Amino acid sequence: MMKYSVERIEENVALCEDDLGKTVKLRLDELPENIREGDIIVRTENGYTIDSDETSVRRKKMAEMQKKLFNKKN
Repeated sequence: MMKYSVERIEENVALCEDDLGKTVKLRLDELPENIREGDIIVRTENGYTIDSDETSVRRKKMAEMQKKLFNKKN
């Protein structure tokens, strides 16, 4: 099951990165209506769904990385 990270939303497409690092363009009309940048989506036999658990895990990880980066003392 391939997962995609929504990197950017431009006009009527979402630019996503797959688990292998490849960038793909997906039409917004193929995605859930409430899609946002940073969401993790999964392709299923019925289309795409948001993986809320994985999205939450990755957002927390990014917030921790940013906190470490900006709280460093030189």
